[in-house]
Amino acid sequence: MLKGQLLFVAPFFFLWPLLQKRSMHALRVLAGFAATSALIVSPWLLRTPTAWAALAAVASISSLFVLRYKLPHGAVWLAGVIGCAVFVIGAFTGGSFAWLQVGFIYGTEHYPYLFITSCYNLPSLLSKVGLSLKDSFVSIHLGSMHLHVTLQWTLRLLYLGALALCARGLARHLRDRDPRVLIAIAAPWLLMLALLGQMHERYLMWGAVVSAVALGVSVRLSIIHFIISIASTTMIVHVMLIDKKLEATLPAIDVLKHIRSYGAIVVLGCVAVYLWNTLSIRIPIFQHREVRPGATSSLALAPEPEEA
Repeated sequence: MLKGQLLFVAPFFFLWPLLQKRSMHALRVLAGFAATSALIVSPWLLRTPTAWAALAAVASISSLFVLRYKLPHGAVWLAGVIGCAVFVIGAFTGGSFAWLQVGFIYGTEHYPYLFITSCYNLPSLLSKVGLSLKDSFVSIHLGSMHLHVTLQWTLRLLYLGALALCARGLARHLRDRDPRVLIAIAAPWLLMLALLGQMHERYLMWGAVVSAVALGVSVRLSIIHFIISIASTTMIVHVMLIDKKLEATLPAIDVLKHIRSYGAIVVLGCVAVYLWNTLSIRIPIFQHREVRPGATSSLALAPEPEEA
């Protein structure tokens, strides 16, 4: 599903194998993403016979090169090269990038707000102290060059850093065969709404659904999953009530408006717990140990086997 907001989680699936030191698996992810995206948007990018001829030439030369030198993982390299070639050829032959402008860029430019309607996240708390999305958060002066990093990009960089931490925790949990690997997979979906600006209230629904994997990890994390689900439902109900604004629902709207800050704190706390479980390491005494076949506990009631 190539929805702009969901693609914020996409780097996680590249960082996951990369931090496991499986560079070829990471390359497979990039090549697959490039090839699939190119296939979908090729009708807009390759609009002339010249463009298709150029792509055929690139594909032919790349295929001959892979076959001639018998490159390992040749299909991966071929898919990546052809996928990238579609975008490059489209840019030089007058291809249309309207799909990018309308589908991905328009929303970020049309809604320059820290949050949309009712949202329990960090940007909603930042708006309470008077900050806005396009405020300059960090200014860097390098000689005659002035670099201003807006709050929007600061939150994005913070989120990307959190994704890298989640991928690192996931790699460690996989190595240790820790069930909290499920939490590491769910955490990016929760962090997306918790940290990023311009989020709608409904985007927590994906995090609430994915966080259901906590039922297979622990009771404590399962309770947090239900809290997140309640918060997601509350935000959606709040927006639905605002859309109708019936006389009978005005008191409920006021209550939900006043608890928004408290809801944001609760959601951020829940996400912090998930992130902590993604990054934390079990104390050795609490780690699961394999029981060797035939080994008996010193407190076992069964008679000890006689020595030969």
